[in-house]
Amino acid sequence: MTTLAHKSFAKRTFTLPLLASSTVAALRAAPVLIKALANPATSPALREKIMLAVTSVNDCRYCSWVHTGLALETGVNLDELSHVLDSSTFGQLNEREAIAVLYGKHFADTLRNPSAEAELALQKNWTVEERAEIMAYIHAIYFANLSGNSADAWLARLRGMKVENGHAVAEAIAALVSAPVLAAIRLQSRRSRPEQMTAL
Repeated sequence: MTTLAHKSFAKRTFTLPLLASSTVAALRAAPVLIKALANPATSPALREKIMLAVTSVNDCRYCSWVHTGLALETGVNLDELSHVLDSSTFGQLNEREAIAVLYGKHFADTLRNPSAEAELALQKNWTVEERAEIMAYIHAIYFANLSGNSADAWLARLRGMKVENGHAVAEAIAALVSAPVLAAIRLQSRRSRPEQMTAL
């Protein structure tokens, strides 16, 4: 029988430099996010596709639960989205949407260092205003993903698990900052769809 002490936690978490750069990016994105709530340049469905694309890389259980629900509410076909993310092809998504979704995944895959080719593809297919909104979504969910994972890294430590490539100080800061939001999400998940909030 495998005990928690013999398991390890291997999700991406914050380092101090990554926490600093992600925090700055998320704060800069905040005005665009606020504006998008009232007058979005892109669709709510695209927003959720991008959020799930980034989350598919970082594997934050809190963000996955929240944005899967929101995606369903906005009519996103989760099977089709999963196919696009797994194969990195357009599938049934139109080309513009697929480029934005795959850019979000690529951004997370490369630890916030997308290629020049990916940047150019986004620039060719979306207006300045639309790109600002897309990037705001990416920065916000990236920060949220790693905050959730950093909090879970500390929960793992408290349960005697090894945290692979952990950065205890950065993870502690992120966990403390995000604790109220994560606790609220966890409570709500237990009340409504507990099967979608997997345990450590």
